[in-house]
Amino acid sequence: MLQKLEKEITKKIRKLKLGQIKEYLQSDESLKVFQWQLLTDLKEKGRPIELEDETISWILNDHDALETLLTSGDVEDNKWKEAVEIVAEIIRQDPSAKQGLKLRLAIAVGLTFSTDVFSMAHGGTIDGIARYHSYAQWADEKLLLEPFYTLNAWQMRYVVGSWAEDDELIWARNNALKDFRDPDRIGSVTHSMVEYKLYNDDGISVQNSGYYYGKPVTLEWIHTIGGVCGAISKFGAGMAQAFGIPGLPVGQPGHCAFIWLKNGTNWYLGNDISGWAESTTHSGIQYSWKRQAPFFPVMNEAQLNPDAYRLSEKMRIIAAAFSDLKYRFTILEDATTICPQNYDLWYDMSGALSEGTVDKKLLENTLSPILLEYEENSREIKDVAKGKEITASEYDDLAYYVAKDGGNWWSDNTVAWVEIDLGGPCSINELQIHWWGTSYSNDYDLLAEVDGEFVLVRTEDDEDRDESYYNPWGVLQGWDKLTSKVRVDMRDGNIDPWYGKYYFGIRQMIITGVEHGNKNVVSLNKQIKTNKPSAGQELIDGDISTYWTSDESSSWIKIDLEGLCVIDHVIFEWLDNIQGRQKIQYLVGGKSNLQKEGKFNIIHLFGIAGQLSIELQNSTTYSIREITAVGSCYSAKDILKIKVNMGFIKPDASYNLYVIGDISGIIEQLEIGM
Repeated sequence: MLQKLEKEITKKIRKLKLGQIKEYLQSDESLKVFQWQLLTDLKEKGRPIELEDETISWILNDHDALETLLTSGDVEDNKWKEAVEIVAEIIRQDPSAKQGLKLRLAIAVGLTFSTDVFSMAHGGTIDGIARYHSYAQWADEKLLLEPFYTLNAWQMRYVVGSWAEDDELIWARNNALKDFRDPDRIGSVTHSMVEYKLYNDDGISVQNSGYYYGKPVTLEWIHTIGGVCGAISKFGAGMAQAFGIPGLPVGQPGHCAFIWLKNGTNWYLGNDISGWAESTTHSGIQYSWKRQAPFFPVMNEAQLNPDAYRLSEKMRIIAAAFSDLKYRFTILEDATTICPQNYDLWYDMSGALSEGTVDKKLLENTLSPILLEYEENSREIKDVAKGKEITASEYDDLAYYVAKDGGNWWSDNTVAWVEIDLGGPCSINELQIHWWGTSYSNDYDLLAEVDGEFVLVRTEDDEDRDESYYNPWGVLQGWDKLTSKVRVDMRDGNIDPWYGKYYFGIRQMIITGVEHGNKNVVSLNKQIKTNKPSAGQELIDGDISTYWTSDESSSWIKIDLEGLCVIDHVIFEWLDNIQGRQKIQYLVGGKSNLQKEGKFNIIHLFGIAGQLSIELQNSTTYSIREITAVGSCYSAKDILKIKVNMGFIKPDASYNLYVIGDISGIIEQLEIGM
């Protein structure tokens, strides 16, 4: 069967263009790709399954069953044979497990119990099939919290994989404090039910095997005796699992914490000391991609759109086993657009690039849409001050919150200032100041840093302040100068009525505008060709005392920008006056992306280019000192890193920052250029 599948898929893929491959992978016929992958994994382990078995055959040929099985996380040691056989046995015992919640539950059990799961209390193995029947019954009896009924199979793995035995889970549901029997609070019940104790009531240390008096360490016994971090975290995970909410303990340096799916939607790090970046999956628990805990919420994001994740996995398989080498990168890059949280895609894409089969034109054509989307998003109107660096005449630690979500910054001096570094040039639409109490300035200057120098743009006379006695908002209209920093110089304050010492106070500053990014000369000393062989370097050397000349009426200049650049404008420094007409084209992948014709000293043409092509016409001679393209350039690595950030739902979340950093590290090792 495996050879037949391989021939059929290969024959199909070889006939399709790149765009058609994705269409094929969204069709019913594409189930063959997952069938091939599963049978290949089994063959490589030398452990085939009984294909003639009616139930196993059903699993292999049912779309939902097979696709859920192969996209619900990794299996330790590739024990797919055990996983399939457990799922098959569950279906034989309970035919209702062929669909819906019970199918997801059966697959979660099969994947989880493909490797032995051990009881925390007794040390023996827990029966996976019995665990399925327990949760299936509890679900039928509506004993579990509501989020359980919509969990996907991957999430359910961290419910059914509980180290607590079934009777412990029943005890947990019967004894959980009533105020915590809620999907938003159940994991936190551990802090109210387990006392942190280095010594038990008889003075025996937790480091001594007699701490629990030689009895099985059940959830009930932990509640009775107490414990330290390990007991608290394992109890918290177990209580969540008892109510159908995913949870698991995680290790931190010298500590045990736990994560649980708070409200059935977001992974929450409980009993935490070191944060997500220092948290790793506890031994004895299966994980996907990497052991570090931040990969759990990232997989959770991937699972939110199962169709996208499944398609991205099929594309990954096709790229690895069936496509031409020259198309591998393009297929994988497209897959990262469909499901950017699929970590394996980024790892495989690095391999595709390292093969050296991707030429410059293909790379530019593939990456330019990412850069265009990034630039468009960057030009959205937003609070350009939020999260930026802020300094003040005093209390810098308090000033930090002024440019975040709000706080209280004060000054007890009669003259004070606050300065926000916007991180690059921005156009400003509006500035809002939320004053603290009554400590607003009656006389201030608003300064903007423009081209490296501060200039006065507004004063207190321009402020439109609301009539609130305490904490009024003041609004100032924007200005037409690109601004890199904003500074408020304050005088004539008002002593606060509470402490009697603060002249000035600001709760928050919101600066609405558009980030433009730092602009540089992107054409300087780049590779250049002209209609005159071995001439042209004078045009991009930054020296206006040199010049290039041509006496051909139809002349041309091509500048390779050695990357993809977002061009803002292009300047022609003529030796004397403008000569003839010019046609400038921004090329991407060797083809025109944008063009403009006319007579120019300066061309304001915003767009993306990997190469500038300039045609000179309608003159018998041309003399040009310098051609200066101004904008921002990005390497292939830069753009791929940008894409990683763009793809995550919450890129600033601490767990995503860890994974984004990990993927960026993979990208940084690539040997690619444009």
